[in-house]
Amino acid sequence: TGSSVVLEVPLLSGESVTSEGVRVQDGKVLVSMGPQADELSWSSVLQQSDKITLNAPPQGVEPHHGAWVELWEVDANPIWHLNPEGIPLIHPPGDGRTTQWRPWPGEQVTINISRPEGAPGQTVTIDESNLSVSPGLRFTETTLRLTVRSSLGVQHVVTLPEGAELQSVLVNGQVQPIRQVERKITLPLAPGSQSFEIKWQRPGGIGIFFRSPVVDLGVPSVNSEIRFDLPERWVLLVGGPSLGPAVLFWSLLIVMCLVAVGLSRTGLAPLEARHWILLSLGLTQTPIWASAIFAGWFLVVGWRGRNPRGVAWTFDLLQILLAGWTVAAIVILFVSIHQGLLGSPDMQILGNDSSNLFLKWFQDRASGPLPRPWVISLPMFCYRIAMLSWALWVAWAFISWLKWGWKCFTKGGTWRPVKLVKKTT
Repeated sequence: TGSSVVLEVPLLSGESVTSEGVRVQDGKVLVSMGPQADELSWSSVLQQSDKITLNAPPQGVEPHHGAWVELWEVDANPIWHLNPEGIPLIHPPGDGRTTQWRPWPGEQVTINISRPEGAPGQTVTIDESNLSVSPGLRFTETTLRLTVRSSLGVQHVVTLPEGAELQSVLVNGQVQPIRQVERKITLPLAPGSQSFEIKWQRPGGIGIFFRSPVVDLGVPSVNSEIRFDLPERWVLLVGGPSLGPAVLFWSLLIVMCLVAVGLSRTGLAPLEARHWILLSLGLTQTPIWASAIFAGWFLVVGWRGRNPRGVAWTFDLLQILLAGWTVAAIVILFVSIHQGLLGSPDMQILGNDSSNLFLKWFQDRASGPLPRPWVISLPMFCYRIAMLSWALWVAWAFISWLKWGWKCFTKGGTWRPVKLVKKTT
């Protein structure tokens, strides 16, 4: 300070000054600073180019050359890639995006600029899909819920199953007049996340073998959930993605059949292996502990028939125990018959919060159409007929079981009075 400064600072190629009050002549900024001024700045824009060249003026060649020291800084948006050539660059402390040079007179830097090409990939992502299938006797109603993210505003096509008739489409909870063209519906996607709910109906209800419809979302999806809301049916087998329900009845039945064969080998009860297996079929509808009590009644009564002797008070205590056990066995058998004839079949369906009439599967990734789980089931009257046949057989056989039980119960007497012996000294 203390003296005036007059300089001509050359502009870059393609540079246009935008600040007011700054004089430009012949591609140079005319700098005029008073004695008390210590700073002058201006802003400008550059034409878009693939190369920027920065030159530090040589010292002493022309007037005013070497009268200033330059510092170059480039702060580029991440969408641009810089490849500088020339003197080494400096990375000053900061956010890591700023590049700096401190040139000496006559030094040069050429900055090659390019914009990286976008990597190929999909612009639509389905974050979640939920397919709820409710089969009836003649029609099947289906609801598809989607959570979609899109990076562009595009039209996305979803393909419905054969014979589907579109009922309604909700976009972010609002009904939209979207039409069905053959099997396809077009969803309007805006940049960002949005939700869709698509309802349709198709002819054909549930049968012995039922499978979810073919639904093509158009792009790979994640977090796919498929639900079956079944009417009153006797579910026998299910299948689908690994994270889903399983019918545990058949494994339980195999175990009970093996136990039945083992009980027939004891010889304590007048039941052969086939009788024990038939009996276990109906008892599967009761808790395991109830089935154990009923089967134990045969074993205890058979043992009583083979061991009629004993001390009077132990004999009477065993008789009381057998009487109570008989009453409990009759109650369990009555409950089992009642459950079979009037209740719903308990097929031990477990897994992923599923139950007898509500089945749910989950798959983390689907590369094409949604998974298609299936179920094998029979009408409820088939279960009623099967349980009625079992109940009639049990009623007929129970008469002979009671005769055998009474014979074992009275063998050696039904009651023995306890004699009290009084000793005096």
